[in-house]
Amino acid sequence: MYHLNTSDSNSTFSWNFDSVVSSCVLGLCCLVGIPGNIAVIMRVLHNYKKVNFTLQLMLNLAISDLLSLLTLPVSIYSLLHGWNFGRVLCKLFSYTVYCCLYTNVLMVTLMSVHRYLAVLYEQLWARLQRTGEWMLLLSIWVLACLLASPNIFTRDIVDKKKLLRCQKSRISDGVKVAILFMETLLGFVVPFSILVTTYFCLHKKVNQTAFFSNQRMTRLVTSIVVTFFILWFPAHVINLLDIITTLLRESQPSVYEKLKTFRRAGGDIAKTLTFINSCVNPFLYAFALRPRSRNS
Repeated sequence: MYHLNTSDSNSTFSWNFDSVVSSCVLGLCCLVGIPGNIAVIMRVLHNYKKVNFTLQLMLNLAISDLLSLLTLPVSIYSLLHGWNFGRVLCKLFSYTVYCCLYTNVLMVTLMSVHRYLAVLYEQLWARLQRTGEWMLLLSIWVLACLLASPNIFTRDIVDKKKLLRCQKSRISDGVKVAILFMETLLGFVVPFSILVTTYFCLHKKVNQTAFFSNQRMTRLVTSIVVTFFILWFPAHVINLLDIITTLLRESQPSVYEKLKTFRRAGGDIAKTLTFINSCVNPFLYAFALRPRSRNS
């Protein structure tokens, strides 16, 4: 990604287009997303006396977004200068980032399920009561931590063209394919399927009610699904390319090299897009969606 050429007299830094664009996008995410999510947290806490599950979801989503965005300065530095923080911090940093991203995806998914059940099966949702809702939120964080745990065992420092990178180490092809497949299945395919299904069913069953007669709500629901797809799909395309290249490395070396070149060209940019979602969320959920009651 970044090449360092040194001589006795001087040092020359050469950053490729991919790393520069990714760093600029991540920097913009910091400038916009961190204040935005802090504002959401303050706003939710100010209204927390109303205590409804929608507010709790917003608060947890904003916290996970904020935590993921706070890791970006380290990501920017490592993109441009390599990973210089040691092996242990590499594992912990990767684990933290993935934990926050999984929490983000799961909270968005839970929000869609909540809207579906709260509108169509209000009495069923009410049976959860306050304790059940807290346990549900806690379960999301625990599940995200479990899904992120492979990073503790697979991440390591790799020397790539005189640049140290914190990335998946030289694990077996079978393990690598299994981890990438799990990331795409549990981090995109299943959540996106739930998002689309719940909102489609909700729209189909209550499109004549006040819930969807509100144009702002209709736009919000559409933006949730479209934004999630646009910002997460490229990263999982890269995951699928990694799976294909891993499987074809020995049998189809020419195809492997072509796919690997394409993957290097857009890998960091594609995965950078996922952090934009953490900047968009405050506007989608906190400012557009205004909870009206405890179960709304």
